[in-house]
Amino acid sequence: MIDIHQVIKKLKVAVIVGNFEKPGYYIPEWNAIFINQELNEIEHEVVLLHELGHAAKQRNEWQLYRATMTMKLKMEYGANRFMIKYLFDKYLVITGDDPYSVNYLEFMRQNDIPSRDENIVRDIIANY
Repeated sequence: MIDIHQVIKKLKVAVIVGNFEKPGYYIPEWNAIFINQELNEIEHEVVLLHELGHAAKQRNEWQLYRATMTMKLKMEYGANRFMIKYLFDKYLVITGDDPYSVNYLEFMRQNDIPSRDENIVRDIIANY
C-alpha cells in the first residue's frame, strides 16, 4: 500500500486545510488541494484521496474538466476510483481479509463511500 504522504510528496502538491465552503477541491494551476477543517478524520481522508486522484490523474487536463459535463463526470469517476482503490488496499492491510470475502457494503459504510460509487467498489474487488 502506498503511503498518502509519499503520494503528496511525489506529486509536489500543497495541501491546505482551512475554513472552506466545499469539503475539498483541487486547483491544478496552483497544484494545491484545499480541505475543509470541519471534516472528521474519515471524511478528511476520503476527500484528500479524491482530490489526490485529480492531481495524479488529471493534473494536465484541467481544461478538459471544464470543457463538458461528460469530461467532468469522467474525471470525477477517475478521482473516486483512485480514492476507493487506496481505501480498499488500506482496509485489507488493517483487516487481513481476503479481498474476495470482503462485505463491500460494510467496507463502504466504514469508509463513508456513497452508494452512487457501489459499482466502482464492486469492480475494484472483482478485479483485485
